[in-house]
Amino acid sequence: MRVRWPVVGGEEVTGRQLLVVVAVLVGIGVFWVLFGVGYLFLSSAQVERSAARASASASAAGVQVGAPCPADVEHLDEILAIGQGNSLPEGAEVVSVEPAVNFAEAIPGGWGYVIEFTASDQAIRDYVTDRGYYGEYLDAYPTADPDADGAEDVDLSGVTAPWMIGFGNADLILERPLGRGWLVIRGGGM
Repeated sequence: MRVRWPVVGGEEVTGRQLLVVVAVLVGIGVFWVLFGVGYLFLSSAQVERSAARASASASAAGVQVGAPCPADVEHLDEILAIGQGNSLPEGAEVVSVEPAVNFAEAIPGGWGYVIEFTASDQAIRDYVTDRGYYGEYLDAYPTADPDADGAEDVDLSGVTAPWMIGFGNADLILERPLGRGWLVIRGGGM
C-alpha cells in the first residue's frame, strides 16, 4: 500500500518535507512556551524585588507597620516612653536609632527599635544597678550569645565581649570594656 502525500502548488509533498514543517512548528511552539514561562518568572522576580525595595525603604525611613512612631532620633523620647522604665544611662549620647527589622520579620505584627549609644563606664554600671543588677556582674558574666532572643537586630560580630540582659520589653546589650551599648525595645506581635 502506497501512502499518498498531499499536493501543494502542483507538487507532491514528501515525507521529509512534512517532517521539516512539523519540526519547525513544534520548535516555534516550544519557543513560545519557554518565552511565556521565562516572562512569568522574570515578572514574579521583579514583583518580589519591588516589594523588597519598598520594605527596605520603609525600614530605612524608620517606618514600621504597627509601631507607635518612626525609628529615628527625633522620636527618641516617644520610643523610650514605650513600656515602663525605658531610659538610657546618665549622659549617654545616642549614635543611632534604627528599626528592629529582624524581629519584625520573625514575629507577625512585631515592631521594635534599636538605640545605639555611648556612655561612660560608671554611668553604665549605675544604670545596670538601677535595674536591679549589680554593676560588678558586668565583668563576671560570660559573653552574650549572638543568637539570643533580643540580639537578632544587633550585629555582635564586631562587638568585643558582649554582655546582655533583658528587662520588661527591652534588652540591653553592652560591649566590654564598657562604653558602647544598644537598648532594644520591642513590641507588637500577634
